[in-house]
Amino acid sequence: MQYTPMDSAATIKDPYVIQKVKSASPEQLIVYVYDVAIKACLQKNQSLALEAVQELVNALNYEHKELAHTFYTTYEIIQSEIRQQNLSAASIHLKDLRETWKKAFKLG
Repeated sequence: MQYTPMDSAATIKDPYVIQKVKSASPEQLIVYVYDVAIKACLQKNQSLALEAVQELVNALNYEHKELAHTFYTTYEIIQSEIRQQNLSAASIHLKDLRETWKKAFKLG
């Protein structure tokens, strides 16, 4: 059975959060995953941070090979930082990526 982000959403009881996720664009969902990863790093939740970054890896579009490879390499570095408990550095990189993503897709 393959995991999907909606599996976790099913355990959330807040109808606002559920509606927010269901109505989000694919680009906005990536911002939400960045948010989870950043928050997990700040809370020193290594497991959740790794899970969130893995979701970012899973979301890569390999139709754009060079770009996907660049992001994949970046995500590998961030995962390594998280595994080494360097969560502060990981959160800084994730924040930079999140802001770049938002600008690229004009997401406020």
